[in-house]
Amino acid sequence: MNLTKATFAVLALAGSALLGACQKETAAPVTPAEDNTPVVRPLTTQETRNVSSANDFAFRSFAALQAKAANGNVFISPLSISAALTMAYNGADGTTKEAMRQTLGFQPQTDEQISQAYQTLTELLRGMDKRVTFTAANSIWYAPQYELQAPFVQKNTTYFEAAVQPLDFSSAKAKDVINGWVRDKTKGKIDGIIESLPPDQVMVLVNALYFKGTWTYPFDAKLTQKAPFKRADGSSASVDFMTLQKGSYHYYQDAAQQVIDLPYGNQQFSMTLVVPQGQTTVNDLARTISSTQLSSWLSSAKPTTLVLRLPKFKMEYKNSLNEMLITLGMGEAFSGQANFSRMLVGRTSGLAISDVLHKTYVEVNEEGTEAAAVTSVGIINTSVPPTVSVDRACLFMIREKSTNAILFIGQLMNP
Repeated sequence: MNLTKATFAVLALAGSALLGACQKETAAPVTPAEDNTPVVRPLTTQETRNVSSANDFAFRSFAALQAKAANGNVFISPLSISAALTMAYNGADGTTKEAMRQTLGFQPQTDEQISQAYQTLTELLRGMDKRVTFTAANSIWYAPQYELQAPFVQKNTTYFEAAVQPLDFSSAKAKDVINGWVRDKTKGKIDGIIESLPPDQVMVLVNALYFKGTWTYPFDAKLTQKAPFKRADGSSASVDFMTLQKGSYHYYQDAAQQVIDLPYGNQQFSMTLVVPQGQTTVNDLARTISSTQLSSWLSSAKPTTLVLRLPKFKMEYKNSLNEMLITLGMGEAFSGQANFSRMLVGRTSGLAISDVLHKTYVEVNEEGTEAAAVTSVGIINTSVPPTVSVDRACLFMIREKSTNAILFIGQLMNP
């Protein structure tokens, strides 16, 4: 692309801290005496639509990225990516907006309905579990020589609670300001996402999610020991395996896969692992998994107290999402034909997405999980055995059960 004028960037940041080494005390299983009853309510029609579209986008985007890294670790936060792109969507128009709508899976509805559903869903997730911290933060950084259109600002401040502030992108310290915000909102788990800012930068939008919780039934650290983990390529590695002897989780197995749903806190949030069996591979699962398929497995899963062996692991992932989003149908937003005419006052053409970067971190240990994710979107001007053992490459997700929202999805190929 030969794009010459101003640059607009959107950053979506999702920081998920799930327990981990930062937890000093071992949490006990949730009991009624803790008064940690889930704050659950039926979803509105718009919330249901948004969760459905976000989960559909999660599986489509994961499959596209996984196809390019069949033997490597992948870990993304589709909720963060979708939220950041929705803030940009609020400034799009015409065929660009329609292409983004279809890529993100939005059903026909108003901008306000889409954004409001994110707002109320976020509020619901924040109060779901006293032992799980879930926060969402958003910001819009813009070059002071430009003026943002009022409706664009109104939607993103009202529904995304975005902090809007000017930033001199020509300053060498500009990227440090944004990266400092990233570090703060991810509790230091992601050091930053911006490596450099072009002098013609117009705007940066950032979405941040943070999740921290403890397992409902923590693993006993004294039982952790080395054991072989089978990689997808047939090789093996010796890794630390945790053992859960006194706990409960949901379990489903058939000839093709095992499904393990391991709860956090008051059991509204969980980690769901899908482990291939027989001749099935992780690649097979990644190509075929869907919201419908996952719901079918989980509805068939039964509570079990079987001993569970799970590898400890830490993973970092960074990738450009441009190719994936173009493949999924958002190509126009990256081209000279892009229409983001609802962002800036006096600028009805010339803005296009230049780059979408995603950076994540996850750590799983005896007490829980710690995860973080950052997404940057740049826009430029153009004109049943006795023991269940997860001892092989698998898929995994972090979900909230009452909403079915998928916060993170990934594949563990090499702990």
